[in-house]
Amino acid sequence: MKTATTILSFFFCLIILSSLFAVNAQTFTEITLTSHQQSYNRGDIVTVSGELLSAEQAINGLVGLTVVNAKGSTILLRTVTAGTISNPLGAITSAYLSDLSAYELTSTVAGELAYFTISVINTDYMPRDLCAIISVYDNNGVPLSYAATKFPAVPSGKGFTTTMSVDIPYEAAGGSAFAYGGLYSNLPNQGGYPLAPEVSIPFTLIGTTQGANQPSTSNGNQGLYELSFKLANRTPIGQHTVYAISRVNGVIASTLASFTVKQPGDFNGDGVLNIYDLVFFSNNWIAYYSGQPWNQLVDLNKDSKIDFLDLVIFSNAWILYNSGV
Repeated sequence: MKTATTILSFFFCLIILSSLFAVNAQTFTEITLTSHQQSYNRGDIVTVSGELLSAEQAINGLVGLTVVNAKGSTILLRTVTAGTISNPLGAITSAYLSDLSAYELTSTVAGELAYFTISVINTDYMPRDLCAIISVYDNNGVPLSYAATKFPAVPSGKGFTTTMSVDIPYEAAGGSAFAYGGLYSNLPNQGGYPLAPEVSIPFTLIGTTQGANQPSTSNGNQGLYELSFKLANRTPIGQHTVYAISRVNGVIASTLASFTVKQPGDFNGDGVLNIYDLVFFSNNWIAYYSGQPWNQLVDLNKDSKIDFLDLVIFSNAWILYNSGV
């Protein structure tokens, strides 16, 4: 009888342990992240993507992406969706371009402060810290700047409305532009994760130069997510770091990836733009138009030829580098 009781107890323990492992397998969340290229030139379009997984299966969720440049400054804060999102912990009820008094506007001017008004709410059953974020992009899909406002311990069903200022650089490309409103538990660099899908805010940016209408894009489907944006012509040279964070089933997962921004026209890879690169460009220009073999590195816009567009890219890069920007 004692032996039978011992055997029953053993199997009972096995059942309990199996159920615990099953629960852990269901709640374990993993996030992956990769840059589609290891290096980019200033002005290139960067694409990063990844996957949300639980027990090695793709799952839906919100992913917060942060990009920090080579000088340690945050240049991008975005929320992307990996599939259909149900029962988010918060909501953005409205977001729009405004003046300081929250009066809605349709346009703003490069080189000045722009104001955005955003309203958010805590849809969770318990109080939560809320952090509203506005990220602004120009007509070329270049991230310009961002602003954030935090409110601690917002009660369930309650929220707040705030107006934030964002500095729009003078060189931002004019035309149809976008800002994106996000809602987090805190700033991502302080462990915050997204609480709601982001909302887009279209507006007209009046600038000294007209953009090429290449907005930043994001998409996701059943655990997969992707984001593309364009690097500014003045982006610092060096390693940029991308951080991803998500909270699914009460479990927070995070990861990081990196890419390097190179100096366009640095053909010999010594990290500087000097007379050696100018000679290299000139020699290959002559070779191309003489029907001689030429180096593909000089095809700076990747259209399989050397022409005036490559000369413009090299000239602009030369001016920017030697002006100390």
